Amino acid sequence: MSPRLAVRVEQLREERRRDVLRAARKVFARRGFVAAKISDIASAAGISHGLVHHYFPTKEALFVAVIDDSIQGWEALIATAHARPQSAWERLVEVCAAMGEHSEAAGEHLLIIVHASMGEGAPAPVREALERLEQRVHAPLSELIEAAQRAGEATAGPPGELARAWMAVSQGLAISQALHPDRARPPLAMVLRLLKA
Repeated sequence: MSPRLAVRVEQLREERRRDVLRAARKVFARRGFVAAKISDIASAAGISHGLVHHYFPTKEALFVAVIDDSIQGWEALIATAHARPQSAWERLVEVCAAMGEHSEAAGEHLLIIVHASMGEGAPAPVREALERLEQRVHAPLSELIEAAQRAGEATAGPPGELARAWMAVSQGLAISQALHPDRARPPLAMVLRLLKA
């Protein structure tokens, strides 16, 4: 196989893997981890049941990959905000705005988390993936809030508690948007009032 063909085959493989992840996110969001079936995910991705297992050996592995994809998205969002020459408050605004722009995907991720957290029978790898997501989201957000507080741009209070409150509001809005896509999302300024000094 020529190097160019090998690269193209790998690109197609990665595209198909991404298709499976997108389909899994939608199915897990709608049905929850326990009720979701690999056949549902295969159908949503437009591929065979066996091909899903080619990319992900178990439903647990697929769920963990969906959560890890969410973690990577969050980390990329924070890294992009940190890389810009702007104030800590402007970084918070950017993160909040980006979450709003991607509210459908964010809402699906949040519905997955709610299903997996509330449902019984989630295996250890699933619970560990959820804990990892919590740690990787909460700490960077707390740091952004603390930096904005030092600059006098964010309200006083424990940064960790403010981060949890802000995430709860943002998550609630994302879930509401996922459940009611026809409703207008509240203006960004309304969400940011929770943190503004």
